[in-house]
Amino acid sequence: MNAVPPAQPASAAAPFALAAPHALATGAGDAVRAAGGNAVDAALAAAIALTVVYPHQCAVGGDLIALVALPDGRTLTVNGSGAAAAGADPGAFSGPLMPVTGARTVTVPGVVAGWATLHELAGRLPWARLFDAAVTYARDGVPTAPGVATALRQEAPLLLGDPGMREVFFPDGVPLATGAVLRQPALARSLALLAERGPKALYDGELGAGLVELLRSLGSPLTRDDLARHTTEVTEPLGTVFRGEEYLTAPPNSQGLHLLQALALVERMPRDAELLGADASLLARIFDAITQDRDSHLADPRQVDVPVAELLGAAHLDTVAERVLGGERALGGERTASVPGAARRAQAARPSGDTVAVVAADAEGYAVSLIQSLFHSFGSGILDPGSGIVLHNRGSFFDLAPGAPNRLAGGRRPAHTLMPVLTRRDGVISGAHGTMGGKAQPQIHTHLALRLTAGDDPVRALGRPRWVIGGLGVDEPAGVASVEGSVPAEALSALVGAGYRAEVLAELDEQVGHGQVVRRREDGGFDAGTDPRSDGAVAVRRA
Repeated sequence: MNAVPPAQPASAAAPFALAAPHALATGAGDAVRAAGGNAVDAALAAAIALTVVYPHQCAVGGDLIALVALPDGRTLTVNGSGAAAAGADPGAFSGPLMPVTGARTVTVPGVVAGWATLHELAGRLPWARLFDAAVTYARDGVPTAPGVATALRQEAPLLLGDPGMREVFFPDGVPLATGAVLRQPALARSLALLAERGPKALYDGELGAGLVELLRSLGSPLTRDDLARHTTEVTEPLGTVFRGEEYLTAPPNSQGLHLLQALALVERMPRDAELLGADASLLARIFDAITQDRDSHLADPRQVDVPVAELLGAAHLDTVAERVLGGERALGGERTASVPGAARRAQAARPSGDTVAVVAADAEGYAVSLIQSLFHSFGSGILDPGSGIVLHNRGSFFDLAPGAPNRLAGGRRPAHTLMPVLTRRDGVISGAHGTMGGKAQPQIHTHLALRLTAGDDPVRALGRPRWVIGGLGVDEPAGVASVEGSVPAEALSALVGAGYRAEVLAELDEQVGHGQVVRRREDGGFDAGTDPRSDGAVAVRRA
């Protein structure tokens, strides 16, 4: 699968770091690195393993968007998001909104083609080697992770209605509990087939044929031709400088540009503002503003003009900053006079955004931020019994309103929440960041950027209490601040005082997303952190 002559492998003891949201995935990546792979090989092995051990958040039936840095100095976006069926028709829906689950929310899954493109650009080990751990995990079984067990309990009413989900995750009608053995023999066979035959097994082979047959029986217009037409897009990233460091991310249809807006707006705030404390309302209004821009403009640039230069231009950002400083809320929503804690609860409803991030870097100059997803927990709620593949619900992010930039159309990719991040200082990659968090990913990255520039290491930055505005998922309302219980009282008070309805969560709650971070040290080594809200682990090798 690799068309590029690889560089000479570095010693397995050379500086390297990897972070992923499940320890077994990190182990798979670290084993590949020890066998002579580079950071991209390691990230791919971890990502493939995650489709087995974290099936509520990613799958072979999902999408991928990544940033990869190469030793020659290039940094590239790999956009593995798939399009709606050519025959998709917004008039086929009776209501004003897309359904959140079901066969008609399934767009072409782009993750496998995305893996292949990353491997072609930067992989060293044979393609099939990257699947070894995942096939073993699926065939022999793994302990059900706490995050998976929680999702199964919370999503049981949806999942029990699907024969494939029922068979794999609900033995005797009861959801697998933490530690119970999760075996996925059909998925093991599918992964082995992909290892042997490459992505053609999905896009022009028996795996795709089986998926299409199932989806069409459930009312989807997706065809085998739709799968065969899919290609991965490789482009230049977007970037902005934030406090002396360049932040790089994916262009549309990714929402990455709205992180760059947020960072530029933070730079326009008073430098003594306590944006994560007493002045949290300023940051919340920034998040409202970028959300309004995303909802108004983000779409597939292959079919719609997305005004990236205007949205990142000084004139627009200066105007938005004036509104933020003037106390203007960009989005509507009920302004409540409740006191802090009025909406307090021990544990809020399950978050809707489900995604994984894998980040890695090595001494050779390879670095990657790889984000893959089902969009919502267990995606469409459909598992193909023949292949064991869970299918995403990425199409639920389409709009049905006439004239909307992100309106459902045949062959159009939806506006996309996935947004990988690499950072660069003095021409050298200084960090690889990634988060789970649905539509709140720009907000979570902004929290991390503020923490890191204030001197936190990755572990401390990820473990700090967070809050987000408007939740993670497509069906969550604006005007609500989801606030972890340990967020400083002055920040909570500022948010409520600015008119946000506060929903106070448990400590380290997944509803504010979970992230993975690798940072380059001054001595050329790496530090890494995995979010305590996930089930993750890091692998760090120092010279």
